[in-house]
Amino acid sequence: MNRNAIHAIAAAIVTLSLAASGLFAEGRTDLLHLSHVHRGGGKLERPDNTLETFLWCWGNGSALECDCRRTKDGVGIMLHDKTLKRTARGISAAMADRLVSEDLTWDEIKDVDVGSYLDPQYSSERIPTIEATFAAMKGRPKWLCFVDEKGAGPEYIAAKAREAGVLDQVYYTGQDYEKALEWNKATGGGKTLIWIGTWPKPKHNAADIARFEEHFEKKMDEMRANGFRGVSAVSLHTYYKPDADEPFVPREEYLRKIIAEFHSHGIPVCSIPFRGGDKEEVYFKLHELGCDGFSTDYPSVMFSVIRKLREKAADEDLSNRDIWHDGLPPPEAD
Repeated sequence: MNRNAIHAIAAAIVTLSLAASGLFAEGRTDLLHLSHVHRGGGKLERPDNTLETFLWCWGNGSALECDCRRTKDGVGIMLHDKTLKRTARGISAAMADRLVSEDLTWDEIKDVDVGSYLDPQYSSERIPTIEATFAAMKGRPKWLCFVDEKGAGPEYIAAKAREAGVLDQVYYTGQDYEKALEWNKATGGGKTLIWIGTWPKPKHNAADIARFEEHFEKKMDEMRANGFRGVSAVSLHTYYKPDADEPFVPREEYLRKIIAEFHSHGIPVCSIPFRGGDKEEVYFKLHELGCDGFSTDYPSVMFSVIRKLREKAADEDLSNRDIWHDGLPPPEAD
């Protein structure tokens, strides 16, 4: 029996026991709070990585993913790109091309408009510091933040989260498993989310499917070698094209297998559909495949799906209670 078959059988056995206990049961909704919006505002709905965007996201009941790097003078900021070229307005072309972490200080960038690239109504929005972001979370334990590290360093982010008193609300996020372990060590067991994906975007053909699944297996092997130590959650990059012979890349069969393996280690699974994410259908299908939550570039679509999943679960729970009240006994207590 080959190694993949052994992994699949072991994962299936443990996942069945976990499902029986309710942790990863079918129809589950208790882990949907791990769902988060890519860069806080997604692709088109709100500007990237601004405090106003973060507040909008949290206000909609969602967690968020943001990006942390440091300026030339060491100030931690939330900014995805290496330069200001894509998101900044009202600055010179020369400044737009300069590397933020190597060439620009906080004083030089703190008043730059990073909102009106999307729409003039956001022209007052600015780059937030890591301190301002974490300060907004303090006292609001349900406001979660998935910090994708862009050079700030695990120890720096951990220190800032600890200073703000929000360490338990922060997930160190990225594809680098070794850095996640550094974070885990620096925080004494802090939370992590490992994302798994590769580029370029795939076509739904055999070659690209194989390329993606090979990459996924390579990342899985890194974690398997350590018994999945230090992994609190994962986010899988998926692509959905309903009219293709294989609608999902990676394939549905493969996704079910690795989701079961993660569940066998008590690890919740999210997925970001980089293709098809503008349609509710894909999120429902991912949930059926076993995903516990989502990430998205289309926040309003994801918010709607989460509401519907929770409403359905609430209706089913009420229906079950009605059955018991009609004279049928409730399930036996463990």
